[in-house]
Amino acid sequence: MNTGFRAVPTNLRIHPLTIVSKDSLCGISRWTPRWLQKFADPKYYLIVFGALAILQGAYFTYFVGIISTLEKRFAFRSKVTAYILIAENVTPIIACILIGYFGGKVHKPRLLSFCMFLVAVGCFLSGLPYFIYGPGMHILSKDPVTLAGNDKKEFCTYGGKSEPCSLDENIHTHPAAIMMFLANFLNGFGYIAFYIIGTPYLDDNVRKKNSPLYFSAMGALRIFGPTIGFLLSSFCLKYYEDPFYDPGIDPHNPRWVGAWWMGFFILGAAIFFFTILLALFPKELPERFRSEKKELKDETEKENEMPKLKDFPHAIKRLMKNPILVCHVISITFQVNGFAGYFVFMPKFMESQYQQSASEASLFSGATGILSMLLGVLIGGFLIKKFKPRPRYLTGYMVLVEIFSVLGLFISIFLGCDRVIMPGTSVNGDETLNLYNECNAGCGCTRKVFEPVCGPDGVSSFFSPCFAGCPNTTGMISSLLQPTITSLTNATVFTDCKCVTGGNSTYEVSNVVSGFCSTGCTMFIAYIIMLCVSKFISSTARVGNTLITFRCVDAKDKSFALGVFGSVLAMFAFIPHPLTYGALTDSTCLVWEESCSKTGNCWLYDSDKFRYFLDGMSMLLISIGICFDIVVFFLSDRLTNFYGEDDEDKQSDDRIARWIKDEEPVVEMDNIL
Repeated sequence: MNTGFRAVPTNLRIHPLTIVSKDSLCGISRWTPRWLQKFADPKYYLIVFGALAILQGAYFTYFVGIISTLEKRFAFRSKVTAYILIAENVTPIIACILIGYFGGKVHKPRLLSFCMFLVAVGCFLSGLPYFIYGPGMHILSKDPVTLAGNDKKEFCTYGGKSEPCSLDENIHTHPAAIMMFLANFLNGFGYIAFYIIGTPYLDDNVRKKNSPLYFSAMGALRIFGPTIGFLLSSFCLKYYEDPFYDPGIDPHNPRWVGAWWMGFFILGAAIFFFTILLALFPKELPERFRSEKKELKDETEKENEMPKLKDFPHAIKRLMKNPILVCHVISITFQVNGFAGYFVFMPKFMESQYQQSASEASLFSGATGILSMLLGVLIGGFLIKKFKPRPRYLTGYMVLVEIFSVLGLFISIFLGCDRVIMPGTSVNGDETLNLYNECNAGCGCTRKVFEPVCGPDGVSSFFSPCFAGCPNTTGMISSLLQPTITSLTNATVFTDCKCVTGGNSTYEVSNVVSGFCSTGCTMFIAYIIMLCVSKFISSTARVGNTLITFRCVDAKDKSFALGVFGSVLAMFAFIPHPLTYGALTDSTCLVWEESCSKTGNCWLYDSDKFRYFLDGMSMLLISIGICFDIVVFFLSDRLTNFYGEDDEDKQSDDRIARWIKDEEPVVEMDNIL
C-alpha cells in the first residue's frame, strides 16, 4: 500500500499525516486530481492573483493612456470621457456592500474568477467600435473626399466657402461612448474582485505576522499593472488606427490617431487565461498555512453560516462606531480624489504642457517611477516585517509621507513651460481663443483640422496653414527659413502666407513651417525626476496603509468593512474625481474642435492654467485627507494584535515567510485524498 511518504534526510522535519477537507481541494466540482493539490499554496495563489491584478490595473491605465486619442477620434469632450471613466465605479456602489457582507463565506476564488471574466468581456467590448465604424479618416483632412489625393491640409482660398456640412463622420460618437461606458461598467467588477474578494482571501490564509510580506509582494506586483498599461498604450499608439494605411503624417502631428483598439484585445485574452486558472483554487487553503485553528466542530459550522439580512443594520452600526475606521475611510477618500484625478489626466497634461506625443506621454506616465515605486513598496514591506513598528509610528510616518506629496505638487507648479503664442487671435467671453481676424476671415478656415505651423520668428504659432493665410506648400524645409527654426527637420514649408503677424502687429507675407515652435523648455526632465522621487517616498507607506485597513476592524467584519469601504470610495472618490478634473481640464481649453456647428474635443489648452488647476486641486484634496490621518495617528494606540502577536508560537508551513527567516526547509507528505 502506498503511504505517500517520500524519502527525506534525517535532519529535516516531517509533517504528521493530515486529512485535507473538501473545501481545501483544488479543482472544480468532483474533478480534484492529486497532482493539482500541490498548487493549494499561498505562493501559487499570489502568482495567479497577482497576474490578474496586473492585467486589471493595466486595463485602467491603458484606457487613461488613450484618452486623448479617443477624444480626438470620436470628438469627445473631457466631461464625456469622465462619464465613461466613472462607469467602472457605478458597479461597486451596491455590489461592494452586498459582496462584502455575504462574500466572506462563499467560494471566493470562483466568485473572483467570475468577476474577472466580466472584465475580459469588457476588454473586448472596448475595442469593438473600431470594427464597427473603422478608422477615423475624416480627421486627416478638411474634406474626406481629398483623402484619395495628396491634399490633407487646410489652405487659404480667398472667396472660398467651407465644405458642405455632413454629420456622417460623427454619427457614431454616441454609440461608441455607450459601448465604452458598458465596458468600463464591467471592469468595475475587477475592482471588487481585487479589493473585496482577492486580498481578504490572501489575508485569511496566511499568518498575521506574515501579512506585511504578502501585501508588499502584492503591492509590488500591482505596480506593474499601471506600468504595463501605459507601456502598452505607448506601443499601440505608435501605429496608425488602421495599421495597414499610411496617413502621411507622424505621431507628433495633432491629427494622428493611434491604434487605440489593439491593446484591449491583448489584455482581454490574457485576463481570460488567468481567470480559468484562478477558478481551480479551493474555497480555503489548507489549515497549516493559517494561524487560526478551528477546534470545535460546532464553532466551525457556526462560522460557515451565511450572514442574515436582518443583521445588516447591526453590522453597519458596528462599523460606524469605529472612529479609526471612519477617519481612515474619509482620509483615503480625499486622497484618492487628489491622486487619482492627477493620475488620470497626467498624460494629457504632458501632451499639452511639454508638447509630447500621445505615445510619448503614455510611455513617460508609465515608465517614470516604476523602479522607485517598486523599491518603495518592497522596502516599506520589508521594514515593517523586520522592525514591526508600533501603529503610532506607522501612522505618523504615513502623515509625513502625505505632507511630502503635497510639497512635491507645490514644486511641480513651477516646473512648467511657457504657453503657446498665437498672434492675430483675440479672447472670447468664455476665455477661449478667437482664431479669425480680418486677414484670414475669407479663407474658409475651420477648427476641424489642427495642424500647427511656426512663424519665421521661431516663437509665433498658428492653428493651421489656413489661419496663417498660406495658399500652397513647397515641400521639405529649406534655407528660406530663419535660423531660429532651422533645427526643425523633416518639416513642410508653407510659402506666401499673407496673415503672418510682424513685429509691429501688422500682417505681412512670409513663410512658415509645420509643427509647433521650439520653446526651449527644459523643465520636463525636472518634472520627471520630481515625479519619481514622490512616487518612491509615497510607495514606502503603501503596505502600512493596507495594514491599517485590515487591522482596525474585527476579523469577522473584515470582508464587510472592505465592502463598505469600496462603496464609499466608489461613490465619493472614484465617481467624483473624473467629473471634477474633467470639468477643470475643459475650463482650460483655448481652442475647441468644431464640425457642423457642434463642439468636439479640445485642440489646445492654456498650459499655465492647466498646471495651476491640476496641481492646486490635488494639493487641496490631499491636505484635507491629511487632517483625518492626524486623527488616526492619535487614535492608533487602540490597535492591538497588529502583527499577530498572539500567534507567534504557532508553527506555519508558509514557505515564503520561512525563507525570509532562513528557517530549515520543511518536507511534507503527499495529501491523502
